[in-house]
Amino acid sequence: MSRLDQIYAQERNMDDFRFTVDTHLFRELGELLVGRDSTALIELIKNAYDADATRVQVRGVELAKSGTIEIIDDGNGMTGEVFKGAFLRIAGRYKEGGSRRSPLYGRRYTGAKGVGRLSAHKLARRLEVTSVPNPNVFNAEHIDSLTGVRAQIDWDALENLNETLDTATSGLKVDVLASPDQGFSGTTLKLSSLKSSWQPAQLNRFLDELHSARPAPELVSPPGKNIVSENSLIGEVQPSSTGQNDPGFQIITEGDLHTGESLWVELISRSHWLLEIDATGPLVQYSIQPTRAYSERLSDNRSYVFTRAHPAPSAGPHFKARIYAREGSLGTKNRASELIRFNSRRGGVRVYLEGFRVLPYGGRRDDWLGLDRDYARKPRTFEIDFAETSSSVLLPQENEGYLSQGNDQYFGAVFLTADEAESLRPVVNREGFVEDESFEILRDLTRTGIDLVTRARAANLRERQAREEEEEEVYLQSRLAHGTPQDSEDEKEATSAAEGRADQTPTPDRPKSTVKRPLITARQELTILGDTPNLPQEARAQVERAQVAVELAESRERAWDEERTMLRVLAGVGLQFAAFVHEINGILGQANTVRELANFLVSASPMERRQILSQLSDAVEQLVQSLARQSSYLTDVVGPDARRRRRRMRLPEIVSSSTQLLSKTMRERGIHLTLDLESRAKTPPMFPAEMTVIMTNLLTNAVKAIGDSGKVIVSGYEDGAGNTIIRVENTGNRVDLADSERWFQPFESTTTEIDVVLGQGLGLGLPITRRIIEEYGGKIYFTKPTAGFATAVQISLPPQGVKA
Repeated sequence: MSRLDQIYAQERNMDDFRFTVDTHLFRELGELLVGRDSTALIELIKNAYDADATRVQVRGVELAKSGTIEIIDDGNGMTGEVFKGAFLRIAGRYKEGGSRRSPLYGRRYTGAKGVGRLSAHKLARRLEVTSVPNPNVFNAEHIDSLTGVRAQIDWDALENLNETLDTATSGLKVDVLASPDQGFSGTTLKLSSLKSSWQPAQLNRFLDELHSARPAPELVSPPGKNIVSENSLIGEVQPSSTGQNDPGFQIITEGDLHTGESLWVELISRSHWLLEIDATGPLVQYSIQPTRAYSERLSDNRSYVFTRAHPAPSAGPHFKARIYAREGSLGTKNRASELIRFNSRRGGVRVYLEGFRVLPYGGRRDDWLGLDRDYARKPRTFEIDFAETSSSVLLPQENEGYLSQGNDQYFGAVFLTADEAESLRPVVNREGFVEDESFEILRDLTRTGIDLVTRARAANLRERQAREEEEEEVYLQSRLAHGTPQDSEDEKEATSAAEGRADQTPTPDRPKSTVKRPLITARQELTILGDTPNLPQEARAQVERAQVAVELAESRERAWDEERTMLRVLAGVGLQFAAFVHEINGILGQANTVRELANFLVSASPMERRQILSQLSDAVEQLVQSLARQSSYLTDVVGPDARRRRRRMRLPEIVSSSTQLLSKTMRERGIHLTLDLESRAKTPPMFPAEMTVIMTNLLTNAVKAIGDSGKVIVSGYEDGAGNTIIRVENTGNRVDLADSERWFQPFESTTTEIDVVLGQGLGLGLPITRRIIEEYGGKIYFTKPTAGFATAVQISLPPQGVKA
């Protein structure tokens, strides 16, 4: 054979070389490309949205037993030709070209890579597809072939019985519906032989992510005048790009995927601040206003509007955001417990692109805005720059960062559309964006708004403190002018009026120190003496030195007054130390469990890993709850807000931290706690930390006395004289009333045996509690219990909170 013949032969053999795709690609694109099960299901729901569906039903059946999931939409459906060229063609270009919008309602397509349908591979081993086309959508040239399709796909068979996609014949069965029902169009996907059998914890996470796939209507719509006083900055939000005749898109969950009632309205009613951001133009606008319910309690209820230049006005991203913030806890009663759970599942600042949530932003363990991080480290101040066009002035506040709050105190949404977010690049597994410069702009602009809310809170707190100090000074001047320690009739009337305004204005603390009044008198007399005309120079110098000495003494007296309060609080914390030791031992055991499960996970088989991951998730959740209980108690007792100012507290508020701290112990012992507290009744002005120590001591004593099973009731009301009455009763050991005063002596403990969970009493809880109560002119004593109870402790606090 000549050299030329050899070359021709080689060219003929080149025809055998071509690209082929292994069926293993299904697993790579389906199971591995999508990060989590909920993301896979949402991708399939997005396909229904792109097909102009107005509603999609998502039904789960026996998910704990690897059952089925059905996704039924009323969209455009598919002809046999579309099914072949779009559904069965991997990474097809069906949605490319033109305006990339749906034919009926002009919706911007949410899918781009043509692999979303393979999310079914992530969830199940078998997929059944039934699709009926809408004749009004497909144009005249398709009328002759306007047939529906019914297909069955067995993913395992496709991968195991075929080597390449172009030769795949096993695992795929397709039937053409020659005469589809023309009165209905849409697509039904049935996923069976699910790859996961969801246990309760895993199913709950799945449901949380599924039910937050679309933004709540309450976040899209502007708040009504019953929520805030000012008009909304962003108004009604259009979360997706669509035509004017779009009737909307509704996700209906059924069966095992059905959710409970929505508590968005109630959660918003409990919020304290509303933040809105309009970053759709070259200037970014921020609106901050207190809610109506909260503004009634503020000394300064102004709203703020700020403007700053957009860091990238051409590239973006551009967006709108509506975020609610709250302060403190949501309460402890049954309804509040439901609200707490709802907030933990739906709270956080979430991100939506074209009306669909971008995971994981805003999830329970996600801190994309760094709120939990800063809540832990407490920065002193924030660096915020604004253009001169801002219509509000809000100067940095001293130590404003100390008021930072974690993710669970915020809930709301950031709304993006595809056109406005072109600079954001999605991560390959459909979860989140690449954290590049564009994403940092999104994060920075959103976080700036939240920092402004914190600054507004700090400014308001400073205003309240200044007002309290001013009113206290007026009170002291009045006392000095009367020249008697007894209250005048005018003072009593003024004080009564101030108490009546307690919701709007914190009542000023009356001086309790035996040192303060002489110092005030000395300061006043030195001021008068210093103003005396023709005072000799030497005498004037002596007066000035005396004034400096008095100011120094007053400063030290104020510091000691605060430290004395803190010492009592810390003494109460010390009493909980034994309980903390036991709790910490429990936390250590939970941490060891997490470590062991993690070690098992390294060497486990794929089948074992799912079970271990489920156990690991449950163990981590228990660990987090244990830490949260202790953190909540310590924050409420020794945090900066706990002793910053005295204030009147509604009775339901005073038991929150104590019941949360003891909830696990009461639940494990079968102890039933009843709260019967008048919602309008209030304590006198006290430090919140003091009230937390009081209630924790009394409830801990009650739980110790009961042992296993039994009842505790905490009741509270205002009597006819205006005194605040609080009773704690239990069904445990009975106390002899004739000898009950001994238990208020130091080291006389009502606990005679070591409690394996709460430790042994030191006999200091009741003495410390009495000292705190007496400081406010109150009384604490054992009293006759109501029928069915063995022991009752009663507290009586006068309305003024003044030492008699």
